[in-house]
Amino acid sequence: MIHPLYSDSLDCNAFVVFDDKTCVIDPGINALRIISFLRDEGFKLDYVVNTHCHFDHTGADKAVLDETGAKLAAHEIDALPLEYADSSLILSDLFGKPFERVYVDVKLEDGFIIDLGGTKLQVLHTPGHTQGSICLFDEETGDLFSGDTVFAEGVGRTDFPGGSLDALSESIEKLSQLASEGDIKSVYPGHGPASDAGAIARAKKLFA
Repeated sequence: MIHPLYSDSLDCNAFVVFDDKTCVIDPGINALRIISFLRDEGFKLDYVVNTHCHFDHTGADKAVLDETGAKLAAHEIDALPLEYADSSLILSDLFGKPFERVYVDVKLEDGFIIDLGGTKLQVLHTPGHTQGSICLFDEETGDLFSGDTVFAEGVGRTDFPGGSLDALSESIEKLSQLASEGDIKSVYPGHGPASDAGAIARAKKLFA
């Protein structure tokens, strides 16, 4: 099951996905909202998964990991700035806060499956917003957690270090193929409201 923790501030949307095991996708900046929810619901957290390395998605990593003992997962490319606290790629200076370096226990690559029991999240490497941006796809339900690759009405920025408009275009095409086959039912982005597969079609038009 999915419990969204939406944000209308500089923080990102966080998603708690729970089955036999529980993960948080992008804890964001405010660790308390994650820790409080887990405590109130009585969930043991197994994984924190970052869709990319930017501070608004990863700033709470250290506090959540320390509190819960969960393992951290991120794409192998974006794992490096997280482990070295590279502010030029994490963009922590834009938020006026330091990033506390973390160890990435599970370095992801395209096709990797995060197994939560009945729920299995497939890693789709979708560079463009950052080099190591990923989406997470539940083939059984058609749920796509898109990070900052695609939103309900747009796509992620490519003007930050590590961004690439060409790479993002290719990533949208990759998602478009899944959507055209009817595999994607719901899109849960890093910012803004949830959507359906129409978000992918709208994103593709931007590159037409």
